[in-house]
Amino acid sequence: MNFPLCALFLAFLLLSPFSVKGNNDEIIRLREISDSLHNIGRTDSALIVGEKAIRLAKEKGDKVMIVGAQAGQGVYLRSSGRIEEALKCYESALEIVTTKEYRANQNQESIEEAASLYINLAVLNLDMQHKDEAVKNALLAGEWASRSNDEEFKSTVFGVVGSVLTGCGKLEEASEYQALAYKSAEKIDNAEAAFRASAYTMLIEDRLGNVGKAQEWRNRCVKLLPEVSSVMALLVYYQAECSIALKHDDQREALQWFDKILSLEGIDKLPFVKFDVYNNKHISYAALGEYQNAYKTLLESNELRDSLWEAEKAESLRDLTVKYETKETQLALAQSEAKRANTFVWLLAVAGLLLLAIIIFLLYATRQRRLRLKKEIEFANLRTETGIQLTRQYIEGLENERNRMAKELHDGVCNDLLAVQMNIQNGCPIETTANLIETCRESVRRISHELMPPEFTYATLDEVLRFFLTKQESASMGKVKIIYSSELSNGSWGDIPDFISLEIYRIAQEAVGNALKHSGADEIRVDMTFIDGLITLRVKDNGSFKDFKEKGAGLDSIKKRANSIKGTLNIQSPEKEGTEVLLTAKV
Repeated sequence: MNFPLCALFLAFLLLSPFSVKGNNDEIIRLREISDSLHNIGRTDSALIVGEKAIRLAKEKGDKVMIVGAQAGQGVYLRSSGRIEEALKCYESALEIVTTKEYRANQNQESIEEAASLYINLAVLNLDMQHKDEAVKNALLAGEWASRSNDEEFKSTVFGVVGSVLTGCGKLEEASEYQALAYKSAEKIDNAEAAFRASAYTMLIEDRLGNVGKAQEWRNRCVKLLPEVSSVMALLVYYQAECSIALKHDDQREALQWFDKILSLEGIDKLPFVKFDVYNNKHISYAALGEYQNAYKTLLESNELRDSLWEAEKAESLRDLTVKYETKETQLALAQSEAKRANTFVWLLAVAGLLLLAIIIFLLYATRQRRLRLKKEIEFANLRTETGIQLTRQYIEGLENERNRMAKELHDGVCNDLLAVQMNIQNGCPIETTANLIETCRESVRRISHELMPPEFTYATLDEVLRFFLTKQESASMGKVKIIYSSELSNGSWGDIPDFISLEIYRIAQEAVGNALKHSGADEIRVDMTFIDGLITLRVKDNGSFKDFKEKGAGLDSIKKRANSIKGTLNIQSPEKEGTEVLLTAKV
């Protein structure tokens, strides 16, 4: 699962320019109106009011107000998809912020506007995959914010800086900024902000492999949990824990966190989060071999997907209405008196503020990430439909294979055995009976040689082996832990021919079976890689020493199967270090 979506939600809150205090009441009022219009989805109207705020700020010559108004207009233009125009606004603001005059006359307002500008640029560059520029602007935002005396402001900026750095792969720097966000929140006793920062830092430290530090931040989250009531803050923590569980392939733990997310009050207002949870949840069920639950979750995902598509259609109609009403607003603003226009916009702003608390989550989903989420839905649609088709084909393959086997055994082997029984009862010559037995034996051999697990027709070697190991671990009733990992590069598991897949699968079965039956191991590791056409299978247990110089049917079978695919087999069993079976083969 991806890095928690709530990191982007924080960025969404930050994208709107910070409120500033000062004597320019009219400019501040216009900016607040444009922010409100933007937050309720009336971006075109926000652009009109924002342009008026820019003109007024330039007339008064207030550099700080110009920076804030230009940064805000850049946000609205970016939301409308007018990236080039947004960049021009940001460039105009940067020309002021980078002057000696601006830096020499710093106050709380100028610091906040500069930090807001740089964090907007950082998020924009991250969305455009210009990661070097995103890192540069994020760090500049952090530097400006560090000069502020507003701990709440610093906590918010540091948190978003950490999220941007995480998206750019700068995990160590991201952890430092999230820790700063936590300290600022702690100073003002803001439990929810401290909780969010702790959750993000826990996730980052886990990704860095710092298990001890991750646990320390988890303890902070647990300690703050009783003080947290915000759905978004809880969602941040649950998603972080879920991401950690999936990274460590702990599907059972991940399912528990998925259920916690779905039980959150108000989660229905975040349909895209629910959709993402269902998609990941059905994969976890499948990994555990619980295919009935996986299929049920897949159906729930499809139902939600269908409703989201209907919502998208309705949103398109609303967009058309907004554009029409915007034209009407433009005409009214151009032809009417300023007082009438200001009154109209003020009424819209009041309505927007009243509605903002209710629809902020929906706006976040449908406005800030619409294009990206459309692609996710299309991909999820294809993935779920493919999953259903594969499941159906797999079940049909099993049924067809059972029917074929039943027919072969009934019409061939059973009839031959009946003839043998009748010959024995009637005292027929032994030669005749021996010939029938030989015919029966050949039939059984032919069936066994033709038998190919139907899984390989509808699933890859990786999927079939994962399912087998899951069943073996379950059958051990907790006595043996089986850990499986696979790695793929420059190809797909489907590129491996079926006959090679079957032999590797049988070798893995035999090696794992030997470890379970003879080694006394309580842990078995199975690792498989397919890199640049070379497949490697490693089965290692922590059981007792075995002398593999003694011949056994299982060992002979492994060697013969390895030779049949021209593979290299190496079996080592150092004393007190368990047994390792290593197979390499070129595909």
